Amino acid sequence: MSQNKKPLLWHMVEKQILKEMNWLRAVIETSPFNNETYAPISCQECLLRKIAVLIINGKVHAKEIKKAPPLESFWFNKTKRAKQKERPVIIHGAEWHNTTMEKIENHFLHQKYEVEREPNLHWGRADLGVYKNGEKDLYIEVGTTSFFKLLTNLNTMRNCIYLIVPNDNKLIEFTCS
Repeated sequence: MSQNKKPLLWHMVEKQILKEMNWLRAVIETSPFNNETYAPISCQECLLRKIAVLIINGKVHAKEIKKAPPLESFWFNKTKRAKQKERPVIIHGAEWHNTTMEKIENHFLHQKYEVEREPNLHWGRADLGVYKNGEKDLYIEVGTTSFFKLLTNLNTMRNCIYLIVPNDNKLIEFTCS
């Protein structure tokens, strides 16, 4: 620590942790079917706190990206599939989930990215993995996730982006350093 910087007082750090926890609680939806009781840590407040500490420590950068009013979608609206191996229709989750996964997949395929469905993570699977030489790997969760899965993967993943797409109007981006 440099001589000019003073450590923050504990109550200031605690205030920032609570602010991040409240933000996480507000922007991330957890699935009613993805019960945290099956995870090794089931205390939601404990998980939120650990994720908030990762953000405050700078190990993970987090931001919410809201769709600007003139923008119709975050994803290219291409009706034809990108030229790549014929890919089967996605049958995974509800209709919105499937349609959104296909839109995102096509968006990246048209930009010459490699797209993998349901890549393995340290804990569980993402809905999509998006890769291109020279760029950070991108793992995408469409809809809901669990705080345990998010914490575990943010703790173990390096030099990648973990993107949560909770709905058509916002994205939650976690960049792992």
